[in-house]
Amino acid sequence: MIVPYRPDGGHRDQLWSFLRDRYWQPLGYEIVVGEHLDGPFNRSKAINQAADRAWQYAIIADSDTWVPAGNLHRALMTAKISHRLTAAFDSVVEISQLCTRDIVTGRLSLDDSFDTDCVRRRDMETQSSMLVIPRTVFDEVGGFDENFQGWGGEDSAFWKACTVHSGQPHRVAGNAYHLWHPPAPGKRTGPEYTKNLALWRRYEAAQTTEDLPC
Repeated sequence: MIVPYRPDGGHRDQLWSFLRDRYWQPLGYEIVVGEHLDGPFNRSKAINQAADRAWQYAIIADSDTWVPAGNLHRALMTAKISHRLTAAFDSVVEISQLCTRDIVTGRLSLDDSFDTDCVRRRDMETQSSMLVIPRTVFDEVGGFDENFQGWGGEDSAFWKACTVHSGQPHRVAGNAYHLWHPPAPGKRTGPEYTKNLALWRRYEAAQTTEDLPC
């Protein structure tokens, strides 16, 4: 299980510690944290660094998100049968700030009902969070494109590269649950985002492997 992550010494660390101890460790997956500590966070480099070891199937998971264990198991089985990238969900529930606090402090469990800010269902808004990837597909696309720096674009680019190389990714029906945290600084603004958006447009237009930027 690969988690791209940069410690913040605060709220995000609290969320990751909670999910690591309460969700991942009981499931028994090997946890490999990929870090990128210099300059704007490069999520692609963090994932590729964590992937640089022997494995056949990996879960690429955000540090602030979980899915029901049964959905994760079904996604793994689907990836093994189809040999395609597989999302362990088809919608993302954005949990409210107060509800996130109650989960982390133990007032609510991961199996309870939650107050939500919104639910994301559009394909372009649900291409990260909890993905199962066969090693063969990961290597075929060359991992994540490290030319994406800062916020935005790398997940959709990876999804598109996997689609072109091995076919439309699969989805398991169900929710992923995203814990609240303050938005990343500079999200959807600044020169890094502008460059990421331009690079994503090249992926978006690709129809064959030769068209892909990376």
